[in-house]
Amino acid sequence: MMFNRSLNRLLCLSLFTLCTQTVIASDALTVAESDTLAKEDIAAAQVLAEVCPTLIGKNPAFDSKIQNHTQTLLKDLKGSAKNLEQLAQDAEYQAILKSAKLDAKEVEKEEQKSVCEDVLNIES
Repeated sequence: MMFNRSLNRLLCLSLFTLCTQTVIASDALTVAESDTLAKEDIAAAQVLAEVCPTLIGKNPAFDSKIQNHTQTLLKDLKGSAKNLEQLAQDAEYQAILKSAKLDAKEVEKEEQKSVCEDVLNIES
């Protein structure tokens, strides 16, 4: 069920999570649930980082926005992973990332490009 949100997260990433700090109500979610949500957001950002350069060209501003967002999301993790290298060793993250990549393939290129442009145009 949580993997089904990956596509929605990918499409909404530029409009929601990059515009605001990720806020998770700690009293409403367990640490595991909170970490899963952060991992889903990080996976969506990583998919955008892979997909967007082919759609909008290599762009340092885009790269910086994705990197900054990813670093912010990594701070939300309560588990042991504090950087992408450590997170890459996490089995749950790998499954989430794989699902996000598959979901992204189902999105039309024009829609992907629009999301990439939205990320690029977000005020820092």
